[in-house]
Amino acid sequence: MYNAFADKDETRELPGSEWDYTFSEQNGITKVDITIFNESFERLERLLEGFKIGFNMTLKNLEDLLASLS
Repeated sequence: MYNAFADKDETRELPGSEWDYTFSEQNGITKVDITIFNESFERLERLLEGFKIGFNMTLKNLEDLLASLS
């Protein structure tokens, strides 16, 4: 998955980040590994500013989806 910052008009600020999601099973439990590649440390620092809020929202959405599929 490719991730980039955007302004209010959805104009992307490039370059962005490359996200690699890997799903595996361990003892009947699904494990998700996420690796994020950035082109610079400064870009990584900007990403981390909003990472916690966005990542928690993603996990909540995943939790809701899995609950609806159970």
